[in-house]
This record gives sequence, C-alpha cells and structure tokens, in this order.
Amino acid sequence: MSSGGITWIADEDISRLGYYIKLARGLTGEQLAARLAAPGGAVPVQATTGPQAEALIDGLDAERRAADSIAVRYGDHAGLGFALAYGHWPSVLGPAYHDGTSRDGAHVFELYYEMQNPKVPPPAFAYFHDDHYVCGFDMYMHTWSHEITGPGADLVRADIAAAGIPEHRERDAAHRASLAVLEQRFELALPRDLILDGSLPTALVRGSSRDEPSP
Repeated sequence: MSSGGITWIADEDISRLGYYIKLARGLTGEQLAARLAAPGGAVPVQATTGPQAEALIDGLDAERRAADSIAVRYGDHAGLGFALAYGHWPSVLGPAYHDGTSRDGAHVFELYYEMQNPKVPPPAFAYFHDDHYVCGFDMYMHTWSHEITGPGADLVRADIAAAGIPEHRERDAAHRASLAVLEQRFELALPRDLILDGSLPTALVRGSSRDEPSP
C-alpha cells in the first residue's frame, strides 16, 4: 500500500472516534493548527503519536474534570499543511460550510468521519477557498444524499459519476473510491507511516486554560 495519497485513510483507524483531517495549500501545518484553535491560540505540547495524543486528552480531561479537550497533530507533506484532530472534535471542529481556516486565499480540504456516531453518518468531504465554501459531498451516497453541494460542484461531479460512487452499495468501497477521486482531482496526500506510527508536532486547540473563562 502506498504511503502517499489519501486513499489509504479508508483502511486505517486514525483515532478512536474516526477522523477529522484538514489539508491546506497555502498554509503550513502550524498555521492550520493555529486557525483551528479557540480564542487564545493553540497551546503547543510535546510531539505525540496518535495513541499518545489520545492519552494526553484523557489525562487533561481527568485533571480538568471536563470532557471537551481537543488536540491536533500537524505537519507538512507534498506541498500541503495538514492537521488531524484527537479528543472531542465531533460537531465542534466540523463538519461546516464555513469555518474561517481558508481566509487570505488558502485552499483548505476537510475530511470528516464520525465512526462512533450511532446515526452512522457517511464520511464527508468539503473544500473551502478564500473564506468561502466551494463544494462538498457525502463519500457514501447509496442510502444518503447524492447531492454535490456548493458553487464548485462541477469540479468533482464528473469524476464521482465516472467512479460509480453513487452506485456503490458498500460503504467502505464508496469511501475508498471517493478518496481516490479527491486524491487525484486535488493532488492531496498524507504521510501514512508518519501519521500512523510516528511522532508529530502537537497542540491543544480546545480545553486548555487559554480558552476557559476566568473565575
């Protein structure tokens, strides 16, 4: 299996809840992490592996007697900044039609999948540019929406049809085929081995003392 591209994401567990991944052209991973942070800014911590990032969140939440901390591991690869979330990111960092990370001309690509959600939503993709939503779709269409939304829907419409994604009855196959389309169309890549087994710079973006009100 290739260590580049993004198609491999469909066959791996990024975090125990699924995955929230941002890729940016025009931003470094550090800049992307800063834009994902709550007011007060990102709080750098030691570099972590994925399991270490989740253990860090567990320890922080136990200490704070809360359950809302989020960390991101980030870096740069193949001309893209990237950030991956750990902790309590579902419905906090995304999905969204507008999130501010793409301001000042950046191209930002969001991959979002809540694997533990009891409603079992499909993995989703969204593309933002210069603080505007461009396009997005569900990466499993058979029993969900077949709509490709956004003013830039034609960027991926023909590729999705050619890959047969609306006809895929099996979620994993549709997920994998969708990621392959996005990988090729937008030249997206993530370093598989580093993300799954290596240490990456890490920062807290929610749940730190910097984003809590003063007593």
